[in-house]
Order: sequence, then structure tokens, then C-alpha cells
Amino acid sequence: MIRIHPFGDYAHRQPLAYPAIRAACTGRIEVVDDIARAEIVAVSHTKDLDRHAEVLKARIGPDQRLVLLSEEPFWDTVWDADPLAREGPRETSRGPLRFTRLTHLTSDIYRFDRIPYFLLTDPVYARRYAGLFARNAARGAERWRALWAAAPWQAGFMAEARDDPKYDRSFPQAGVAGLSSRRTRIARACGKRSLRLGHGWQPGPRRQALRDWHLDKLVRLDGQCRLFSAIENTLHPDYVTEKPFDALAMGAVPLVEAGPGHRLHALFPEGGLLDLKGLPPAEAAAAIDDWDPASADPVPYMAAQRRMAALFADPAILRAEYDRLARALEAALAGVCDSPAPALSPAE
Repeated sequence: MIRIHPFGDYAHRQPLAYPAIRAACTGRIEVVDDIARAEIVAVSHTKDLDRHAEVLKARIGPDQRLVLLSEEPFWDTVWDADPLAREGPRETSRGPLRFTRLTHLTSDIYRFDRIPYFLLTDPVYARRYAGLFARNAARGAERWRALWAAAPWQAGFMAEARDDPKYDRSFPQAGVAGLSSRRTRIARACGKRSLRLGHGWQPGPRRQALRDWHLDKLVRLDGQCRLFSAIENTLHPDYVTEKPFDALAMGAVPLVEAGPGHRLHALFPEGGLLDLKGLPPAEAAAAIDDWDPASADPVPYMAAQRRMAALFADPAILRAEYDRLARALEAALAGVCDSPAPALSPAE
């Protein structure tokens, strides 16, 4: 069994921080509180390599390995100097730290079969979706047309407004690109019947500060928008969060940035999404503003609802996905333990 010690300010944002995933790893991986007992010390953000370099250099022994176990490609692409490299180092105020990256960009951990990783972090996602998709799958074509016609908003956007060019960083060779600034530009270009929510769009606390931000989103916006943004922070072929599932569950057509080969197109039937990939923001906004529920064909959308209802109605699928993730985590960590420690130069 592999012993791992999560370390740093972002230790709550990695797979083994979630009880459901940790339970799935029972017998494979043990999370230990004592750093001295660990074979692997894991940070979840490169910021922790910088902030805690002195502690990491002092406490990690020659038989231990330092790993960046990151679940968030947004962090990796914005703050990591070389996110495509499997091995470090990271230059810090205390000298270089050697580490191994286990991320979306450098491992198979997050390459899901049928249910994306993010939905495994809390079983509540699957439970909520099971009920909402069962409801939606029972609706006919005329019912969907009527609901879209009655929705007060043409489109909805719920994400932080970001304008800094650093969020546009891309790695075309890996099919990876920052999307949060592009998403902001599209939202700004949309017409007056677009709802914009989130930090930077209106005053108030960040929605993550709510007791249950996910339930608040589903309840507040159910049936309120014809289209709803499911554009992720980062374009990556295997990176899918709750966003497209939320949009569909609320009765909206998900707006996505995917393109050919993205896993979204395997999850959702053709026509169940509105893919804005490759459109300049003004053209993407025009496609959103011009979408007409009277002329839209609800049949592909209904097929997407039925597919999601079947997906979340079967507990065996969810169990199999937890098992896949546990096996992938074990294999990735074992690979780090079994490989030679990165050699240090004389200067290091």
C-alpha cells in the first residue's frame, strides 16, 4: 500500500481530499498525517512549492518523493512554468525543488470512462442529477419548446469575470488552452437578455462562500435560461466538470468550447450542446443571441436528457468509475515510487 502525505495550503483540492474517493482507494493508498511516514509528499498547486520550499527541503528525505497531484488544469496552465513536463524542477527562494507532476496534462488519472472526475468528488452530484434528469427525460418536444419560450433569459453565465491575458495561455501541441478570459469576452458581447452572475459581474461574496453553492445554482436557475454557459476555465480533451451537466439539468442547452475529439462529444449526443469552438467572441455571441427556441429541434436535446437519466440511474456505473479512478491513482503513484529519484546537479 502506498503511503501519501498531502501538504500545503491547497491540500484540500486533490483526489484524496474527498472522502468518497479516499474510500474507493482503501487497501491501495493510505493517507498519513505524519510526513515522515509517507513515501510520497503531495502538493496540489505550484504555489505551495514556492510558499513552503524551506519546509519541503528540510523535511523530505532521500527515500521520499515530492509530487504535484493537481486536479485543476486552470492552476497548472496559468501558474506552472512548464506544465507539460513530467518532472520538475521548480526554482524557489530556497533553491530548486525536484518533483513529479501527476496532472491532467501528464497522467491518465483523470481520463474517465463514463463519469468525469469532478462529479466523483462528492456523491451529491450524482444524486441530484439522477432526480433532475429523470424529470427532464419525461418531457416531450412541445413541453421543451414551451419551457424555452417562457424562460426569462436567452443565456446565462455564472463564472468569475476574468480579463487578464495570463488566462489565455495555451499549449496547442497538447490541445490545451485557457478559456476563462475568452468566456468573459463572449459573455460581455451577448445581448441584454443574457444573465451574468459571479465575482466581477455584481457585488457580493463569491458563490463558493455559500453553504451549498451547487444546490443554490440548480434551484435559482432551473428553467430560467434557454442557453447556459458550460465553458470551462481550461480547454483539455478530458477535462469536464459539473458545468454541462448543470446546464442540462436546469433545462438549458449547454454552451461549450470543445471541438473535435473532446470527450464532451462522446458524453452528449450530437445536437445536445452548442459548441462555440473557433468562433470569435462577437460571432459566438451572435450565435447565442440568434438561437430561436421556435425553430430549434428539441429531439437531439431530448436524447441527451435520456442518456443522462440512464447514466445516473445506474449505481454500478458510478461504482465502476470510482474503481477506475482508484486504480489509476495507485498506478500513477506506484510509478513515481518505482522510478529512480531525479538526479540533482552539483549546483543543487
